[in-house]
Amino acid sequence: MRVTVIGVGRIGEALVAGLCRAGTSAESITVVGRSMERTFDVAHRHGVRVADLRHLPDDCDVLVVAVKPQQIEDVLTDLGVALDGSALRPVVLSVAAGVATNRIEQFLPSAVPVVRAMPNTPMTVGAAVTAIAGGAAATEHDLRLVESVLESVGEVLRVPEDQLDAVTAVSGSGPAYVFLVAEMMLDAAMTLGLDRATADRLVTGTLAGASAMLGDVDPVDLRAAVTSPAGTTAAALEVFEQSDIRRTFRGALAAARDRSLELSGTVRPPLTPASADQP
Repeated sequence: MRVTVIGVGRIGEALVAGLCRAGTSAESITVVGRSMERTFDVAHRHGVRVADLRHLPDDCDVLVVAVKPQQIEDVLTDLGVALDGSALRPVVLSVAAGVATNRIEQFLPSAVPVVRAMPNTPMTVGAAVTAIAGGAAATEHDLRLVESVLESVGEVLRVPEDQLDAVTAVSGSGPAYVFLVAEMMLDAAMTLGLDRATADRLVTGTLAGASAMLGDVDPVDLRAAVTSPAGTTAAALEVFEQSDIRRTFRGALAAARDRSLELSGTVRPPLTPASADQP
């Protein structure tokens, strides 16, 4: 499989590194970036090829657009020109947050399939969870090609495109919520008299270990197993519940979802009974 990655920021480079770790030949990977210094630096670090938007390799199967949403129209304009004058018809995989497939398709020849993805930053350590949705021309073969690329950096699942804004709120922004919990636990630990180094080891080790326990067991059951009646954990959880932390989380994720909708120019859907705030 031959992959071209447009954008050599953290996400673009993480994908290149993941593909190399997964066994994709470095000669089959090409990078394209605005900064030639950064582009050649990434290419040298991973041993991959370099190209530019107006002279793309003619042997590309998947073309990844890994640029910021505010940059994507300029990139797609150049990309549309390049593809329009070429027999090349790769799957275009966009990881730009909030940019719908139909908006991307407007810049490209009609035969070019588009797939939109929402990865998250754990892809830099090969532990991403990425949701994908296909555009109008994307086939099952195209989706499988994209999955094979993204599986090099973690887990991949398919969702309807109208759920990608919710995905953005949950997993796209989700690592920041975990990092905030770590930050708050660390601050609280030091107020209890622990030194910074000890607190850091305790907090990061606890979060890593607890995360490893998630998966096949419901988090409700995991929490209950740690919580003895009238014990220390129960005392702490009571404070969380009194602060209405559940409502806060629902509101925070709704705000992230709404911002994603704003970025995509989509009207905010009404809250459903399952997602609405509850007393």
